[in-house]
Amino acid sequence: MAPLHVRGNWLAYRAAFGLLVASICSVAAQEDPEAKGRLELMQSALASLELESSEVKAKGALSFVSKPLLRYSDPTRGGIKTEAANNVLLDAGVWRLGAEGRPTALVTLEIYEFPDRSRALSFEFLSLAEAKFSLKHKTENISWDATASGLTLKELPDAPKPASTAPARLAQMRQLVRRFAAKERFNNESIGCRLLAQPIDRYQSPADKIVDGAIFAFANGTNPELGVVFEADGEHWLYGIIRLTAAESSVTLDGRQVMAFERFSARGRRDGPYNSASYKIEPER
Repeated sequence: MAPLHVRGNWLAYRAAFGLLVASICSVAAQEDPEAKGRLELMQSALASLELESSEVKAKGALSFVSKPLLRYSDPTRGGIKTEAANNVLLDAGVWRLGAEGRPTALVTLEIYEFPDRSRALSFEFLSLAEAKFSLKHKTENISWDATASGLTLKELPDAPKPASTAPARLAQMRQLVRRFAAKERFNNESIGCRLLAQPIDRYQSPADKIVDGAIFAFANGTNPELGVVFEADGEHWLYGIIRLTAAESSVTLDGRQVMAFERFSARGRRDGPYNSASYKIEPER
């Protein structure tokens, strides 16, 4: 267990960080009734996912946090390939599975609208846990067996020793993440992704010897496509690269490529560390 003064500082920071994210989402929903309705639709979709595991034992590890880690939209472009071209991304959010510590998984929901006003709800699933688990939608033909983790951690070279306080470690991580660059291929064009200024998640887990952890996202516009995970064990910084997109993408560290993802196609697959699925939904009246 961390010393009381360190633990107190951490909890205060975590509370302030959570309130900041929650307040942004809350204000957006209150100012726009349609945005509030879309958020409720996504939350309802999450609530329709039934989770099971004989390996995940931690309390709350298979429960979704109600507020998204990140809420975004991108009306300038779409993403679902269908006969109805020119779909646009109306609203989306990234949710964490697991109430404490490193997320068990990240689940992204995106609402697309097509020229005929029809809509679809798209899911992306990414496991961050070694333990296997599964989920199944109560009414739609969507299921996923998380058979492996989509996160591999390595020691970050040429990194300082983690600082002794949460604010100082955050400052370190903000410097460290600038050593990374990310790009994706969209519509046969290579696009550089921008680093979002704030980490989308921050956590710790004494049981897993995680003194501090954070997830930084790289976005195409506002749409998060790739992530860099940092974790400190007290002596070293570890890092891992995660995909938040089905597109072909890659990440470099100090100008050297450290991760590349091929374009993902589900093609009926229902397992693996990453997967995606979608179904049609009723348009807003």
